[in-house]
Amino acid sequence: MRRTRRTLAAAVGVGALVLAGAAAFTNSLGYSNSNTTVAYGSENVTGATVTSIQYGLSSDGTTVNSVTFVATGDTHGSGASVGFTTSGGNGAMSACGSGSYNSGSDSTTYVCSGLTQAVSGITATDIVVS
Repeated sequence: MRRTRRTLAAAVGVGALVLAGAAAFTNSLGYSNSNTTVAYGSENVTGATVTSIQYGLSSDGTTVNSVTFVATGDTHGSGASVGFTTSGGNGAMSACGSGSYNSGSDSTTYVCSGLTQAVSGITATDIVVS
């Protein structure tokens, strides 16, 4: 029984080191949204931690016209852009302009408008804050 406890403790310790190492070396911060408005496959976020995303659609629902997202912290001095990955590859990124900082929630909201991305074929939303 004593050997089993040591083995288990060693395995747990190695697992914790692996997880800590994976987090320490990541170059981008992800966003996992279990309730996306339009149900796109995933979000790829670089340069910020995004806590929510909302999509503005055309009246017939076939085109994404805007994306509004909220980043943690004061990032309003940073530029932001949004684009989409489709079955054909990565599309062009569109500039969003500066964000609006809310000190009460310590978050920055970005509104990316003027988009004309067809909904069909979107596999991911790509966000860059730099």
